[in-house]
Amino acid sequence: MSERSRPALLARRAVAWSIGWAFSAALYLLLIDTTDLPELIVGAGAAVLAATGLELAREQGLVGESIRLGWLLRFYRPLLKVATDIVVVSLAAFRALLRRGPRQGRFRAVRFAGGEDRRHRSGRRALAEALGSFAPNTLVAGIDEERNLILAHQLWPSGGREAIDPLELG
Repeated sequence: MSERSRPALLARRAVAWSIGWAFSAALYLLLIDTTDLPELIVGAGAAVLAATGLELAREQGLVGESIRLGWLLRFYRPLLKVATDIVVVSLAAFRALLRRGPRQGRFRAVRFAGGEDRRHRSGRRALAEALGSFAPNTLVAGIDEERNLILAHQLWPSGGREAIDPLELG
């Protein structure tokens, strides 16, 4: 390793660790919802542990999925579904209370074609699973790579392919 690349590598690690620390600290503050000094100290310590663990995992190649900016630009789609899905799930719950009949939920599968280069494959899958499950009516159970399907459960079956894969990653 040349002398010039070593400082660049250390700087890249420091930046990645700092970003991990900032996100971890922000998540901690969001979850505890208080700014008392003891809580802030514990939060800073927890963020140090989380950022260090993230950096160690990243260095070992365990994390580091690559995603495309265009995928993130479609992030608004799952957000738009939240309000209507809350109404749908609430109505389904009230209906289940009033009628003790068979359950309405159903598993669904839609095409999730492969073909993405290896560098982006795991990032695309992670986004599809996480954001496909963002709205409360749909829970993405996983992606079947052998059959090229994304599998999801909907409490109240509705919508087409966009209900299961809102970012249209498949």
